[in-house]
Amino acid sequence: MYLAVVEALKAETFPNPKVGAVLLNKNNKVKAIGHHKGKGTNHAEIEIINNTSIESTDTLYVTLEPCFHTDSSPSCADELLKTEIQNVVIGDIDSDKRTSGKSIEKLKNNGLNVTLIEGVNNFVNPNYNKKNYGDNSITYIGKIATSNDNKIFDYSNSSKYITNSESLDFTHLLRSTVDAILIGKNTLITDNPQLNIRLNPLSHIDIYKYVLWGNDRNDIEKYAKKHSEKLFLTSFDNKLSNVVNINNLTFENLDSHMKNQNINSLLVEGGNYVHKLFISSQIYDYFYKFVSENTIIEGLSIDNHILEYLMNDLIQIKEIQLKDNSLHIYN
Repeated sequence: MYLAVVEALKAETFPNPKVGAVLLNKNNKVKAIGHHKGKGTNHAEIEIINNTSIESTDTLYVTLEPCFHTDSSPSCADELLKTEIQNVVIGDIDSDKRTSGKSIEKLKNNGLNVTLIEGVNNFVNPNYNKKNYGDNSITYIGKIATSNDNKIFDYSNSSKYITNSESLDFTHLLRSTVDAILIGKNTLITDNPQLNIRLNPLSHIDIYKYVLWGNDRNDIEKYAKKHSEKLFLTSFDNKLSNVVNINNLTFENLDSHMKNQNINSLLVEGGNYVHKLFISSQIYDYFYKFVSENTIIEGLSIDNHILEYLMNDLIQIKEIQLKDNSLHIYN
C-alpha cells in the first residue's frame, strides 16, 4: 500500500481526491502502477486496467474505495468486475455519498476478496472527508519529534535531528499530503529548515511555507530576504512582499488568512509556543508524534500542555514502528 500512497501523491487532482493503485502478481512483484491525474482523466484503477493484463492471482492495492458511479470516468467497481481480479485491498471507504461503501459491497457480492486498511485515504487526502460532509474548515495537522524522555531539542548536539532517517522520510511523505506547512520564528532561526519535500519521486511538489514570526521587528528583513520562498506572518507592516501583516497573532486571524489563500490543509511543525497556540483553540484534526529511542541529557523538554492535550483531548489511533523510532498518530 505504501507504493500506492506514493503513486497517489504524484499529481495535484483538486477538487478530486488523489488516488493511487498498484497491481501485484502472485509473487508480490509489481505488474502495474497508476494514479488519477485530475478531473476529466482516468481514475487510478482504470489506468491499471488499460495498461496491463490482470490475472486472477493478482492483487490490486488502491488507496480509496473504487467509485460506484459513472461520471467523467466509468464506474471503477463495474470495470474491475469485467477483469479477472479476485483480490482487492482498499485504503478507506469513500465518504462521497455516491459510493460510500457500495462498491465494496458490490465487489464482495460478486465473489471478490476485499480487504480494508483504514486510514490510508485520510492520510493521502486529509481534508477530503470534511469536504464531503460540507465542512469548510481547514484540516490542521500537528507534528513534533521527541527523545524517549520527551526532549525536543538537544543542547549538546549540533544536529537538528532527534529521530532517524525513516522518521525523516515519513515526515517528507506527510508534507506531500498538505497544501502548506508552518513553523515558528525560533524553529526558523535555530534549525534553518528548507521545509521542502526531499523524497523521491515527490520532490517536485511545492507547498506554501509559512513562518509565524510574531511582533518582533528585529531581524525580520534579514531572515525574510534570506528565506524569500517563505511567507512571514507578523503583526506589523513591512515593505518586503513575503512579509504579511495579519494584525494580532491570534489563531482566528491566522485561520482567516489561510482560508483567504485557499489553504485546505496545514501541517504545523512548530515547537512548544506554536503548538500551544493551536492547542489553545482545540483545533488539531491529527497529530503525529515521532519518538526516538535516544535519551537527551541536556535539552529542551516538550511542554506539558502538549503532552496533556495528546493524552486527554485526542485519541491515539495508530502506532507505527520506524526501526528504532516509533510514530504515534492521534485524531
